[in-house]
Amino acid sequence: MSEITSWQAESLSTTTVKQPAASKYDQDVRQFLEDQCGALVILSEDGLFIKTVRAGVLRALQIKRDCVGAFRDPGAALNGIREQARANAPVLILADRIVAGKPTTDFLRMAKSQYPLLKLIVLTYETTKESLSLLFEIGVDHVVTKPVSVDTLIEKMAGVIKPQSKISQLVQDARVHMEQGEFDKVFHVCETILGMKKKSPVALMLRGEAFMKNGNKEEAIEEFEKAHEASPLYLEPLKKLADVHRESDDEQFLNYLLRLDNISPLNVERKCEIGKCYVRKKEPENAKEFFDKAILCAQEEAKRYLCSIISDMANAILETSPELSEQYFSQYFAVKGDDLSKDDIVVFNSRGIAMRKQGKWREALQNYETALKIDPEDQRLLYNYALAHADGEQHKKAVDLYEQVLAQKPEFHLQAAVVSYNIANSYYHIKNLKAAKKYVEAALEIDPDHASSKKLRARLA
Repeated sequence: MSEITSWQAESLSTTTVKQPAASKYDQDVRQFLEDQCGALVILSEDGLFIKTVRAGVLRALQIKRDCVGAFRDPGAALNGIREQARANAPVLILADRIVAGKPTTDFLRMAKSQYPLLKLIVLTYETTKESLSLLFEIGVDHVVTKPVSVDTLIEKMAGVIKPQSKISQLVQDARVHMEQGEFDKVFHVCETILGMKKKSPVALMLRGEAFMKNGNKEEAIEEFEKAHEASPLYLEPLKKLADVHRESDDEQFLNYLLRLDNISPLNVERKCEIGKCYVRKKEPENAKEFFDKAILCAQEEAKRYLCSIISDMANAILETSPELSEQYFSQYFAVKGDDLSKDDIVVFNSRGIAMRKQGKWREALQNYETALKIDPEDQRLLYNYALAHADGEQHKKAVDLYEQVLAQKPEFHLQAAVVSYNIANSYYHIKNLKAAKKYVEAALEIDPDHASSKKLRARLA
């Protein structure tokens, strides 16, 4: 029997049928790598992901030049970026959120601050609102949840390289003019954007930056205030306003820091800075509050990173040593404690697979039942739960679960031949031969050489 992991589910859903729009994405990325001699800089310890980019993406796009630099160390990756910058090559970075057990926050911040025009995609296993806020605050262009299929990765790369909307393209043009010191052109592009979208916060923000670099501080503050009013949750205007008042007005500086902390609460450095502001104001209790929050935030961040590392190790050894993999997955949940969410469903699925590979179907059932309390409608979870019942010869219960999945998504069984076969096999065991034949035929239509399905069809005949 075959389990469905998140990797399989995404890969099957995105690569079985090539979407018409994919050729446009392919063309944009190919133009970046071939025509513009662009470079991909990868910061990752994930050998499978690096192989996917080198073999999958480049082969799919038919890229013949060597344009990928893979690094395991943030310092080495920065050197690779510098080499490309000296050659005036456009750069797209694909960086893991965690490398060598540590967050890549400093690398991301440094890369974006030193080379504002580079494109930055972060790959992560977590997508909480707070963590996303922190990444976008740093300057990340896009966040992709791992694992990711080749087609999806190409689509995300294309979206970052060549924004699809007219306004996004104009914003990109304005940033190029800003870097080249062509402030008149920046103002012209901003007027065009404002003509298309009145009170566009990003256009007002760009105008403020241009005024600031021109030495017009008052005009810059006015534009930043307008941008903030147009979009109160947009972080950049608040950050600029805080910087403007950093040296001149400690009260205003603190005010903007507090607003930023409310929107993006995972920034440990900012919490420390708020605490220092209160120290200068001689308010030790308020200072202690934010210093303590900074420590707590750092501890929570460390816990997330530890869980990410444990999960990565458990998945790496899943096929070769499911017993050891199960131990790591259980350690993951020991670290998580009661702080469980839908983000953990994929780990429950993987631990259940490790259990089933050892023949521990009863333990797998308990594992899936715990997960279903968190998300009762997750299709992959229900499917794997059904497989565990089938392992225990509880085919009637397995069929009930398969039908629950198919009621949500009637084409679920078409993901792979083995999925249709597993459903057919349980129908066969409860003597529903008509349904068994339907799904075994579906399996053989997907893969005419699927051995188990051929044997089942022979028994049905």
